[in-house]
Amino acid sequence: MDIIPVLDIYKSNVVVAVKGKRHLYQPINYKLYNSTDPRDIINIIKEKFKPKIIYMADLDAIINGKANHKIIDSIIKNNADIEFWIDAGLNKLNLSKRYTNYYSVFCSEKSSGFDLSNNNKENYICSFDFREKIIGNMCLPKLSRNLPKKIILMDLLQVGSSETLNFKILKKFIKYQKKHDFYIAGGIKNTFDIHKAKNLGVKGVLVSSILHKDIIGKLFIRKEKTGL
Repeated sequence: MDIIPVLDIYKSNVVVAVKGKRHLYQPINYKLYNSTDPRDIINIIKEKFKPKIIYMADLDAIINGKANHKIIDSIIKNNADIEFWIDAGLNKLNLSKRYTNYYSVFCSEKSSGFDLSNNNKENYICSFDFREKIIGNMCLPKLSRNLPKKIILMDLLQVGSSETLNFKILKKFIKYQKKHDFYIAGGIKNTFDIHKAKNLGVKGVLVSSILHKDIIGKLFIRKEKTGL
């Protein structure tokens, strides 16, 4: 099972997500990493947890179309051993080369203008974004044959909240696990949630708050990654 660290980047800093209300996002507590720079924080996370995958949301790109090209290029370039899933809101990132460890995240929230039939589904990850119901292209889940193997179920109302994890979304889609690998995001509070998600058949979970707050330790993450 993959436990995937999540970094939300806004104005060149890592910020704390709150229920998808991006106007409320504030820089992460400096004392946690002695920095708010995503490059520094990734180096620390990499050293401590040794993740295979890191998810990044470029909020500048998503909100106003101004992607953090240089920062993201530097991160991908200097961490060739990590696979990066990056949501830039369908904005093209100006990278210095074509990286093999970079996958674009296509989200239902920003689905307008994305042509599923003309994009190689091997090159991107799909995210179904929910606020009680799917937002954006509501027909997207019905287009299974055009969707990539890996799909994120993102409950925005649970992101950064104190509410319990909503497993209803997962249970609705997990029946399609023969065609897709499902990953859940939003509301993971503890190791119990991770184990329950694993038992229901998910391939991985995206975590932010419990990672930064050190609620789950490096030993647990390494065991989950190796299946021990």
